Amino acid sequence: MSEVSSLEEYGFWEYTCPRGGGCCYYNLGDWERLLDDMAGGGMNSLALVIKWSTTGYRSRLPWLDQDPDCQIIASDNQLLFQALEMAQQRDIRVWMVGVCTHHQIKEFGMVPPDGRQEGSFWYDPDYPGVLERMVALFEEMAELLPATHGLVVEMESVEWDWPHRIPLYNAWAKEHDRPCYEEIKLLPLDARAYRIHAWRDFLTERRVRAYQAIEEGVRATGYPGKLATICETCSEPGSYHQVLNLEELKKAIPEWEVVTYDYHRDQNALATVDFCMLQPQAVGFPTYYLGRGVMTYSRELTIPLESSWRRDLADAQEYGVNGLWFYGADTVPGPNKICELEKLQRMGFPDGLSARKRLLEVGREMLQR
Repeated sequence: MSEVSSLEEYGFWEYTCPRGGGCCYYNLGDWERLLDDMAGGGMNSLALVIKWSTTGYRSRLPWLDQDPDCQIIASDNQLLFQALEMAQQRDIRVWMVGVCTHHQIKEFGMVPPDGRQEGSFWYDPDYPGVLERMVALFEEMAELLPATHGLVVEMESVEWDWPHRIPLYNAWAKEHDRPCYEEIKLLPLDARAYRIHAWRDFLTERRVRAYQAIEEGVRATGYPGKLATICETCSEPGSYHQVLNLEELKKAIPEWEVVTYDYHRDQNALATVDFCMLQPQAVGFPTYYLGRGVMTYSRELTIPLESSWRRDLADAQEYGVNGLWFYGADTVPGPNKICELEKLQRMGFPDGLSARKRLLEVGREMLQR
């Protein structure tokens, strides 16, 4: 990638998981076309989510779903190995991403704290038995794919105050001289004040405990690659905040790197730069930004999709992040939550491949030295 900008890594973020992304249904020719397009567009990095709420690889873990319609599962992972080999031939680094909190309830075999019996659920690392499974998931990924560039630990949407967490919080609050749970639940409403710093700091420490256990398990397999996690933000009309305490996170896992994201660049555009790019770098984290690519997920933008791409490309260069991934590289027939063809056509693109090629053209234009 010598002919493009100083970004260390630039590429796509895609899913091999059923109902989560186009690569679930890719055959070998599709993979070859994607990787050729990436290499031709100056990309050198691919983040593959192989575990979402559904599973996109053949696993030996009995509590992960295994949908035979997933082409990688049907091939007993041989298709994944071939794709990784083709990426290596094109000098494209590959990160493997695992969502270790979101599982199919039936296969996972644990009744969630809300008692539901069907669908999927976000299990936090404090729920009995969950942390051990988080570690096992990443140990398996490290053993299965030891030559990958890195592993991304996604531990989102587990900020809730389920009953099993309240005693843990109160013990933490007492140790750190912070208000007890009963006090923070009674904090007055005030639109000018973010009043849950104590809960955020507690959640950061609980995640750190899980990250450290995962790191210990992964390194015990001999895995030499990088480790990263997603640091979420909350962007609402007129407000923005960090979900985690970045300073404390950096102290606890100093060798890790972070991924941040915002798919709605038509809202709080400068706040996104501050919270997703500048703040993580300010505390010393190598920072990778994940922007909306060939993607229709969530609400529709009030700006053209290409304008969103251009804003991300410009900001990634100006504010010095280590890497930029675009979330979504294609859409295919069938269920695809990330990129629905009908919505993409309303955005002005006839199909996923034409959108991908235009994104790559824009990237080449803007990242030229």
